[in-house]
Amino acid sequence: MPMMQGKYALTGMLQAEGVEYVFGNPGTSEGPFLEALAECPDIKYVLCVQEGVAVGMADGYARASGKVGFVSLHIDSGLANGLSLLNDSNFSGTPLVVTAANKDVRKLAEGRSDLARMCEPFTKWSVEITHAEQFPSVLRRAFTAARTPPTGPVFVGFSGNALEDEAEVSLVPSRAAWSAARPDREAVGETAAYLAGAEHPVLIVGDRVGEDDAVAEAVRVAELTGARVYSHLGSQVNFPTGHPQFMGNFVPRNQAARQAVRAADVVLAVGTHVFSDLFYQPGALLPASATLIHLDSDADALGRSEPTHLAILASPKMGLAELGAALGACMDRAERQAAATRCNAIAEETAAKSEQFRQQVAGERGRQPMGAATMMSAIAAALPDDAIVCNDSVSSAGMVYAATKFNSPGSFYAARGGAIGWGMGMALGIRLAQPDRPVVAIVGDGTAMMTVQALWTAAVENIPVVYCICNNRSYNVLKVNLDLYTQLVLQEPDYRPAYLGTDFTHPFDFAALAQAFGVPGRRIEDPAEIGPALACALDSGKPAVLDVVIES
Repeated sequence: MPMMQGKYALTGMLQAEGVEYVFGNPGTSEGPFLEALAECPDIKYVLCVQEGVAVGMADGYARASGKVGFVSLHIDSGLANGLSLLNDSNFSGTPLVVTAANKDVRKLAEGRSDLARMCEPFTKWSVEITHAEQFPSVLRRAFTAARTPPTGPVFVGFSGNALEDEAEVSLVPSRAAWSAARPDREAVGETAAYLAGAEHPVLIVGDRVGEDDAVAEAVRVAELTGARVYSHLGSQVNFPTGHPQFMGNFVPRNQAARQAVRAADVVLAVGTHVFSDLFYQPGALLPASATLIHLDSDADALGRSEPTHLAILASPKMGLAELGAALGACMDRAERQAAATRCNAIAEETAAKSEQFRQQVAGERGRQPMGAATMMSAIAAALPDDAIVCNDSVSSAGMVYAATKFNSPGSFYAARGGAIGWGMGMALGIRLAQPDRPVVAIVGDGTAMMTVQALWTAAVENIPVVYCICNNRSYNVLKVNLDLYTQLVLQEPDYRPAYLGTDFTHPFDFAALAQAFGVPGRRIEDPAEIGPALACALDSGKPAVLDVVIES
């Protein structure tokens, strides 16, 4: 085995693992690593001038490439700045390896931060390397853990002496871990029987459906059963949003969606938590008469909150495929006819919802500032067929779904956790992973300001993402949620909140901010300008910002 310093064992393992990009914001403690990385021309260091941008870029790159994203932050101070978005990555299961260098272990009496403990709540595994010999084995385990379902981020710290010390090492990379589990045959048969006889079936899909390439299998089960389909905590294409049975996003606090699910007699939830929401609402969401079946590759998600009749630990793709086959074999003629009748009725509902959106756009005509529906309709009309949309528009997100149909996996990504600031860096990472496809990021003004420094990286690296900023001069989602708080928690529907701290009394000028960072920016108040401006920005092959003023 060759003898080498720990910093070269680290870069050697990154090369062995096939790492293309290191997204980072450096500090003095990372100096030895960066010096070694400079000798690796096949790995590009992408400098981010704010830590949330680095985590967001790595998250986007990982999700759009299917690889593990790699992040380098600085000791405790820089690492702390990245934890909010790392929390989102952990919640959503993005495969990342996040690193930071620490003081020499011999400075124990002086005091050094416990970086591994600091990151433990936000990761699958958190550890610090203290000896040069540990780099190969720890990094192999880190990459394996990050990409093994349930996927998620891992933190690896390394002490100063570990980077500088020498050791004999073997730079052997991790290997693919085959984790697709087949469902129990008896559970599949029982599930098929419940669904075949259901009068009001509902299918709820989450991100682990899309991640497992199980969209086609989900569609087959939905069509066979005539089920209403909702996405829950979904941030990518887990079911074609243009499919006539797709009813939109299920949020428990939304009374219309809640009532629709409460009317179900059988609910099949696949690849998602059941059910997650910010607000506490007493009692079970589903009536006792309903049968809840949960199929998931994440054992921790099964039976977490709602009473579950059947909990099936399996790959969503294999589970749905075997369920589809079982339904095809067991459904009789009457059951198939009933399912077809339900499909037709649901299609009429979804067509009516589409017409409602068109009427909303028409009703906003001439309004100043323009409505969010008007903005999203204009963007949708100008999007190229191969465009990837990155949606971090927060309170306007529903209008993005209404205006554009995302039927192909990989055509849409959205924020997955509670921290804002995700979309600015995320879009850049997606574009690096998919360099041949145009990327349009639709971002709220509040979330954009959290990581607006991403524009500097976009300019320096010339990453051609077009940002469409929803400039409503407020944290509008806080107003929405304060209204819900008065209704759901206080149960005082006539009470009007003060909305303290929700308005930007001095609005942000994103066109000017973009230009200051070296990115072309344009302020838009007329909806007729959106389409031509978006087309021009995409044709330029450069990053651009469209600062679109909309009503709050």
